[in-house]
Amino acid sequence: MEPDDGVKKRKNKRVLIMQDLAIDGKPMGQAIDLSIEGMYISTRVRFAQNAVLTLRFEIERHPIETQARVMYRHEGIGMGVRFLSLKPEDAEQIRAHIEAVSTTRHVQPKTKRKRILIIDDTNFYQTVYQNRLLSEGFAVLIARNGMEGLKILMKEKPDLILLDLIMEGMDGYKVLQIIKSEPDLKDIPVVVFSVRGTTQEVSRAIAMGAADYLVKATTTPHQVMEKIKKVFRSGPSVSESRP
Repeated sequence: MEPDDGVKKRKNKRVLIMQDLAIDGKPMGQAIDLSIEGMYISTRVRFAQNAVLTLRFEIERHPIETQARVMYRHEGIGMGVRFLSLKPEDAEQIRAHIEAVSTTRHVQPKTKRKRILIIDDTNFYQTVYQNRLLSEGFAVLIARNGMEGLKILMKEKPDLILLDLIMEGMDGYKVLQIIKSEPDLKDIPVVVFSVRGTTQEVSRAIAMGAADYLVKATTTPHQVMEKIKKVFRSGPSVSESRP
């Protein structure tokens, strides 16, 4: 695993797993994504760069214990680790799971109403845009943080994501990185909607795969609706484009 912001292509297939795991014998984190090489772990516990940890988790009820090295850290969010001592049977279990998930085709029921997922930890913006989207004929899903957003994404596969960047715990950049590195989610358009709007932040989000970037303070609800409609006009919806 190499540190990146979602711009570099990853060498190994990754899948979302979203499950609790033990670190050095204690429940201190949640595995977010998995490859044969390592995983990303959401945890607020601070571990030193290059620290060697003992991980315990399960793949399809198969218990796995392995040592792993901390390759990079996102303070207060999580860390990427590389496996060091996978047993052959554990490696095969992980490989088979990744292949099975990667080749599974998710068929979504066709619906007249496009579904939009709002990932934002501010009640005000949740309410304002939920009401506005409903009045425009969209179906709306709400996630109050990045972890909840990923869980809803895995299950529901919405047609578009309206994503805040500044959230407690996992921030929007990490959510965007995971979305764009996951084969079954990467084609869902993401419109970033943030209180911040520096040139550097906009460029970073677009480089990571965001369809557009809107600044909350200078964008009206009407403009947000027009932007969402424009994104939909630019290509087929997710549910329509999936086989």
